[in-house]
Amino acid sequence: MILSNTGRIADDLYVLGNPAIPVFLLDGEHPTIIDTGFSFLGHLYAREISGILGRRHPERCLLTHAHFDHCGSVATLATYFPDMQIMASEAARNVLMRPNAIALIRKLNHASRITASYITVTDKNLPEFSPFKIDHILKEGDVIEVSRNRTIQVFETPGHTRDSLSFYIPEIKTLFCGESCGIMDSTGYIFADCLVNYDQYMASIRKLSLLKTDIVCQAHWFVFTGQDAVDFISRSQTSCNEFRHWVKQLLDEENGDISQVMARIKSIEFDCKINHVQPESAYLLNLEARIKAAGS
Repeated sequence: MILSNTGRIADDLYVLGNPAIPVFLLDGEHPTIIDTGFSFLGHLYAREISGILGRRHPERCLLTHAHFDHCGSVATLATYFPDMQIMASEAARNVLMRPNAIALIRKLNHASRITASYITVTDKNLPEFSPFKIDHILKEGDVIEVSRNRTIQVFETPGHTRDSLSFYIPEIKTLFCGESCGIMDSTGYIFADCLVNYDQYMASIRKLSLLKTDIVCQAHWFVFTGQDAVDFISRSQTSCNEFRHWVKQLLDEENGDISQVMARIKSIEFDCKINHVQPESAYLLNLEARIKAAGS
C-alpha cells in the first residue's frame, strides 16, 4: 500500500505536518522525531506533536541530513521543547557551522513559502530559519532506545549528500531513508537524487535493500507498506541506473553542454508538474549536481 496522508502509520508511529514535507514522530518512553521540514511550518509541527504527546515532549530530534527542507524547523521546535536533543552526523554538524550554508538554508526556506503555497497555513508571523547546534553525533552502528521494545538503528548512507543518514526500527521493520533512495512523486516517477557520488549512492541503496522492510518512509509525499515498501527500494536502484544512462545520452547529444542537458531534464522533471516541494532555484542547484554525479 502507498499512503499519502498524515496521521498514524503504525503503533506509536505518525506522519505529521504535511505529506509533502513531513515530520515523523515515534512515540514511546523516549519520544523521538525524525527531520523537521520547512521553517515556516514550525508552529504546525509543534502543535501536532503536542496533540499526540500531550504534556510530554520529544526527547530527541534525528536529522537525516542538513538540507533546508529537513532541518528547517529545528530552532522553532526547540523553543517548544527546550530539552530536546538534536542528533545528526558529524558531516551535518560541519555543514551547519558554515555561514554560507546557513545563509542558503535560510534563503531556500523563505522561498519555499511561495513554492509550497498549496500548503495552507493559518499562522501569523511564520517563523524564519534560525541556526542551531547539534547536541549529539550519530554514526554507523549507533542504536537509540525509544522504548524497551523499540530501538532505532543508524546507518550512514552517503551519496545524496555526504552527511546522509538512514534510520531503521527493526522491531516493526520500518525504514526512514531520507533521500538516500530517491523520491517518488505523484506520477510514480522516482527522482534519482545522487548529488555527490553515484557509486556511494548506489552502495547506500544496496545496503538498505538488505534490511527487511514492512514500512518505508521516504522524505516527501509517500509512505510505502508491505510489498510496495520492498518494491520501492528495488525501483530506486532501477531509477538511478536509468537516470545515469539518460544523463550520459543527453551529454553526448548536447556535446557536454550541461546547461542544455539541464533544460531538457527540467522540462520533464519539473516544468510540467505541480505542487513542488522545493523552489526552482533549489531544484536547479540539485539538478546540476545530479548530472555531474551521474555523468562522471
